[in-house]
This record gives sequence, structure tokens and C-alpha cells, in this order.
Amino acid sequence: MSAIGGAIVSGVFGVWGQKLKNTSSNESVYAEHTDIMWDRLDKITDERDELKEQVIKLNAKIDEQSKIIDQLTRQMSALNSKFQDWESEN
Repeated sequence: MSAIGGAIVSGVFGVWGQKLKNTSSNESVYAEHTDIMWDRLDKITDERDELKEQVIKLNAKIDEQSKIIDQLTRQMSALNSKFQDWESEN
């Protein structure tokens, strides 16, 4: 009976010890890659900021071009109206 109890206790401590060993091993793997991950995060953040600036500039261009298109549409409408008036006179 005591042999079975001893086996159970050493089995529990063996599993617990292996978990601790694996945890510390995993932490060292994560620690090795932490700098790489931070560098990647910084790079991605910089790219995002650059893209955000590009989007802002492109939106401004779109607004400007929309105003020009509206102005040209009004001019075309006025010219068409004048042409129709001229056509009806002749």
C-alpha cells in the first residue's frame, strides 16, 4: 500500500516538476522572440501611420476634384442651355 502511495506522490510531483520546467522553457523562448516581435510591431505601426497620411492626402484630392467636377458640370449645363437657345433661334 505504501508503495502505491509513494508512486502516486512521486507521480504528482513529477508532473508538477515537468510543468514548471516546460513553463520556464517556454518563457525563455518567448523572451528570445520579444525583441523581434516589438520590432515588427513598431514597423507595422509606422506603416499604418504612413498609410493614414496617404489616405488623408488622397481624401483631400478627392474633395478638390469633386468640387472641380461640380463646377465643370454647371458650366456644361450653362453651355448646353445657351446652345439650345441659339439652336431654337436659328
